[in-house]
Amino acid sequence: MFITDKIVQGNQLPRLQEQDSHFLERIASDSRVLIIEGISGSGKDTLQVYLKKTLRDRDVHDYSEGELLQSWNQLQIGGIFELRVKFMKLFVNYVKNIVSRDENAVFILNRFHLSAYVMTIMQQPKLEREYDEIINVLRTLPVHVFILHLDQNEIEKRSLHPERSTAWQKFQHEIVKKEGFRDRLERYTWQQGLILQAAERQKIPYSVIKFPSVPEIGGGWVRVPEAQSTYRHSAGMNAADTKHSRRKRDLPETV
Repeated sequence: MFITDKIVQGNQLPRLQEQDSHFLERIASDSRVLIIEGISGSGKDTLQVYLKKTLRDRDVHDYSEGELLQSWNQLQIGGIFELRVKFMKLFVNYVKNIVSRDENAVFILNRFHLSAYVMTIMQQPKLEREYDEIINVLRTLPVHVFILHLDQNEIEKRSLHPERSTAWQKFQHEIVKKEGFRDRLERYTWQQGLILQAAERQKIPYSVIKFPSVPEIGGGWVRVPEAQSTYRHSAGMNAADTKHSRRKRDLPETV
């Protein structure tokens, strides 16, 4: 697993130092499917814009979370969980076909399998077998996942989104209550921990990009030395077990 300290101020695109550029270029050259994951407010849209700009000489297929059926306003649609998994199964085979035919093609996905695990499989564990079929296809592809990670004291501030609609604000309040959390911070902390657990278990190469609370270098990105492997192993836990753990309020630890 690569652990990377990145500092981003506001909505600015990061100014990479030379070694950071090589870091991303190496990942992009070896990985044809780049997946951006993280909780609300972690900077997924900003990183997606940056990657698209970096890969402008490639045949970039970039998808927003809404286009991948991972958006918050789709959660309220009846049957969305089953539809989401069916779509994902079709989509990964489509990606596999494009990547095999076009050696210059690269996909940038804003949320996909890890978000689906948190927002879909946790709600409908009966879909886990079909979900595992999606993961098995992803393992056959040159995939790299960027997990944007927030320190706990940053989660509340970055997840407020005052610019978003009243409908979004109302939904956040309702979903926290429906899922049995004390507040939004507890829910996002749990989601972030679960994303990391799933990434470790699935054995798909990934990097954790950490956003420190207080930027020390204006607008730049700073990288710490990378680990030897692109993923690490952890004890398995299925959706039903994890959901039971959440009900006991035993929230996963974050790194």
